[in-house]
Amino acid sequence: MAEDYSHLELALPGFSRARGIVKAGGDSIAPLGFVGTKFDFYRFVNRFRLVTCFVGLKLDGFTEETASGYEALTRIFFAWSAFERYAEMANDRPPYRALFAHHPRKHVRELASHCRALDPEHRLIDFLLDQSILPAHATFLARYRDGHDFSVLTLAASMRHIFAHGILTAHPNGLPAANLSNISRSLGNFLIHFIRSDFARRLELAETLGPTL
Repeated sequence: MAEDYSHLELALPGFSRARGIVKAGGDSIAPLGFVGTKFDFYRFVNRFRLVTCFVGLKLDGFTEETASGYEALTRIFFAWSAFERYAEMANDRPPYRALFAHHPRKHVRELASHCRALDPEHRLIDFLLDQSILPAHATFLARYRDGHDFSVLTLAASMRHIFAHGILTAHPNGLPAANLSNISRSLGNFLIHFIRSDFARRLELAETLGPTL
């Protein structure tokens, strides 16, 4: 009986075709432009499915606004961890220039503009800068604050990192939880869309080049 991967196909469209390419290539993920093993690929897909299927938290005793803030922070935690696994397979590191070389810049500019509009007084940015644990995060957060659009991705990385250490709450530096929720949701949606878009590009290229890749 054939195994059913419809749940993974739903999370990452094209997964079944990619799995066929991997099997045909002797279990290599190189035809997809990735490094690592097939197990790295499968682990990534399952982590990616987690963020695409995440629908929220149930928190007793919290206001609806605060709960929505923590829901969004949890989702960005999952989204960024999936993106990190994807970037590792793509053999790219911050600031991910190679990975985003094929992605329309306008999408990044729109995301940066949207996040700035939700934090006009730099409340979130200032909080993240004050609490930054990694020097690289502080560098790119400052660049984003000063108008460098592409550094908006560091918002997601820094929020994930500081939230994981128990420092980031739903109301950082007085920023309304609704604003934090909106920023987190937008960052998560951007990462999900990017991964699906880039994966579709790699899959199309692998199918075009065939076994000679």
